[in-house]
Amino acid sequence: MADIEGVIRERLAEIDSEKRRLESALAELTGARGPRGPRKRATSTSRRAGSTRRAKPGERRQQVLTHLEKNPGARPSEIASAIKASPNQVHSLIAKLRQEKLVRKRGKGYGLARAAVSS
Repeated sequence: MADIEGVIRERLAEIDSEKRRLESALAELTGARGPRGPRKRATSTSRRAGSTRRAKPGERRQQVLTHLEKNPGARPSEIASAIKASPNQVHSLIAKLRQEKLVRKRGKGYGLARAAVSS
């Protein structure tokens, strides 16, 4: 009987120690002040390091049209490099411009449709 009591008391001491360790870990996760202070959230790094500003509404569209006027047959990757935009953004813009019939396919690249040249 004494052996069982000793084992139970020993186990309770282990459980108390584990409880303190878990409470400390929980406090750090939830931002409560622990031994190392509050936990800081990671900041967003979605923008490229060299990027200083976003293009104004319609600015990229105009850049694509201007580039195609000067460089008929340009490919989306070439346009993207020239106007410092992502190729995905240029592909999306070209798709919209094609729906509006301002841009058309020219070989492996794109060019202005006749109606876009006069406007």
